[in-house]
Amino acid sequence: MRRFFWILVLVAIVGLTAVSCAPAIEDDNPAPDPAQDEGGGLNEVDPGSNLEAEPDVFPRATLTPRPISDPIEPDSSPEEGYPPLPTPTPLPEGYELPPTVPAPNPYPEASGSLGWVIKPVGEQCAEAPTTPDLQTAVADMVAFGIPVEASEMTELAVCAACGCPTSAHFRLQIDSGYLGNAEALGWIAEE
Repeated sequence: MRRFFWILVLVAIVGLTAVSCAPAIEDDNPAPDPAQDEGGGLNEVDPGSNLEAEPDVFPRATLTPRPISDPIEPDSSPEEGYPPLPTPTPLPEGYELPPTVPAPNPYPEASGSLGWVIKPVGEQCAEAPTTPDLQTAVADMVAFGIPVEASEMTELAVCAACGCPTSAHFRLQIDSGYLGNAEALGWIAEE
């Protein structure tokens, strides 16, 4: 029984393969071979027929179609559709703007004359100083591209209130050509 089943499956597979590979319909009028056609792709029109060439179509199709109607002009000015600009709030009386910090010079030149700059270690009543020690202050200046010739700590008399600088100050000797960049970092030229 098994052999019969396998023979039947094999015959079915061979039969399906033969049927699928054979042409479906035999065409009585095969397509003409262009190599054997003597007239090429165009045939002549019989002089007795009423066929004429189609008139050329104008305007020809373009990539950008013409507008159907004229462009619409806006009825109002462009500023009319936007909300008005807000008015700035005036500063309270007695309010002073903080001084503007000069922009650092990206290409300072050494002038050859040395000068001292000073900066407080921190602010009184503040939690931690902005610069913890002298080595960090020197490293910050060098990292900003300002060579430091000498450095020291000094004590100055200052007011005794919160917000005043501490009496301890960093004092660095730098070339006066780099003074503008040092002021941008918060250092003050010592006179």
